[in-house]
Amino acid sequence: MILHNAGHFIQEIAGMTTLAQLRHRYQPVLAAMLLPSLLLIGLFSYYPAVRSLIGGFYQWNGFTPPTYDGITQFRQYVQSATFGTEAKNLAILVGGAILITLVSQFTAAEVVTHMPPRAGTVAKYLLVLPIVLPPLILIEVWAYLLQPQYGLIDVFLGAAGLPQPTWLTDPHLALVSILLIGFPWISNLGFLIFLGGLQNLPKDVLDAAVIDGVGAVKRVFTIDVPLLLPQFRIVVILSGIYAVQNFIPILLLTNGGPGTATLVPGLDMYQSAFQNDQYGYGMAIGTLLFVVMLVFTLAAMRLLRSRTA
Repeated sequence: MILHNAGHFIQEIAGMTTLAQLRHRYQPVLAAMLLPSLLLIGLFSYYPAVRSLIGGFYQWNGFTPPTYDGITQFRQYVQSATFGTEAKNLAILVGGAILITLVSQFTAAEVVTHMPPRAGTVAKYLLVLPIVLPPLILIEVWAYLLQPQYGLIDVFLGAAGLPQPTWLTDPHLALVSILLIGFPWISNLGFLIFLGGLQNLPKDVLDAAVIDGVGAVKRVFTIDVPLLLPQFRIVVILSGIYAVQNFIPILLLTNGGPGTATLVPGLDMYQSAFQNDQYGYGMAIGTLLFVVMLVFTLAAMRLLRSRTA
C-alpha cells in the first residue's frame, strides 16, 4: 500500500510540467506544515519583543496590574545619575568590539586564505573549533587569567619584573579587561564571514592583480576590502548588536563595578527588572536599547553600502 502511494506520488510529480504547478498544488499542505513553527516563533520570539516595547510605558512590579505611566520611565532613566557613565561605557565597548573584530578576524581570514591549501584547512578548523565552547567556560577561564597576583597573566608579568595590575578591580582597567576576553578574538562568526568572502573573490581580478605586480598589502586595501564591503557591513552590524546585548561577562566578573566603571544599559536593565522588580523601568531601558541598535544598524548599512549599488 505504501509503495503504491509512493509510486502514485512520483508519477504525479513527473506529470507536472513546471515547478510552479507543483508549488501551487501543494501550497496548502506546505502552509499547514509551517503553521506550528510560525505559531511557536510568534509566541516565544515576537510576542515577548512586542510586549517589552509596550511595557516600557507602564509601571509594573511583576505582581500588581500594570499602570500606564507614559514616557515617565524613559525620562527617569535618561535623567538618572548613571546614564552618562553607562552611555560612555557602552560606546567604548561597542567601538572596541567592532575594531577588534574587524582587525583580528579579517587579518586571520586573509592569512588562512593565502596559506598552502593543506595548512590553510588545518588552520581553519583549529580557529573555528573554539566557537563551539559555551561562553560561560570562556568567561570563567578569563576570570582565572585576570585574577590579581595569582592569575596567569599577572604571574607572567611578575616573572618579567613588570607591574601586576588588578585588572577587574581597577576602575581604569576594568572596562579594558572586559574587552580582553577572548584574545586574540579570532574564533568567531566574523572570521567565517570574511573567510567565505575571500574564498569567493573573482579569480580573474586576483590574477590581473598578480600580473600587474600588485603586492599583498596593496591588494588587501585596493581589491579585497572594497569587494568585501557587504561582509564588512554584516560583521560591523553583528558585532555592534552583540556588544550592546552581551552584558553577561560584566555581570559575572564585575557586576558593573568597581563603582560604575563597567556599568552598561543592558546590566542596568537586568538589575532593574530581576533584582529590583521594576519590570516597566527595565523594559523602558530595553526599548531605548532597541532604538539605539536600530539606528546603528541603519547607519552602518548606509555608510558601508557598496559603491556600485
